[in-house]
Amino acid sequence: MKAELRERIRDNLLSGTTWLRAFFMLMFGVICYYTMWIAFILVFFQFGVVLLSGKLNERLLPIGQSISLYIHQTLEFLTYNSDEKPFPFNSWPIPNEYDTKPVVSLPKEPEPPQKNDTIGNGA
Repeated sequence: MKAELRERIRDNLLSGTTWLRAFFMLMFGVICYYTMWIAFILVFFQFGVVLLSGKLNERLLPIGQSISLYIHQTLEFLTYNSDEKPFPFNSWPIPNEYDTKPVVSLPKEPEPPQKNDTIGNGA
């Protein structure tokens, strides 16, 4: 029984597919790390746009969704939940139209009062 277990462990250690997977996992781990930084930059930029203008930058929504999907695919591969390698071994994830609609609704601010030209003119 112990010899059988040792033999299985030895086979696993010498398996080329296991080490090839380890290489890809290391590569995608590094790529995922840098992709997360790009996502953080996008997050802060979008927050800055909302802070200054009160509106979402609609052009950034599909980019953010696409990066999120890529990170998800990469983590699925890294955690052995998928054997599919993400981009560049597969196509870049493209969010569908439903996913790109903003799920955040910013509060509407009241319109500023209109200037009344009759005030201050002595009329």
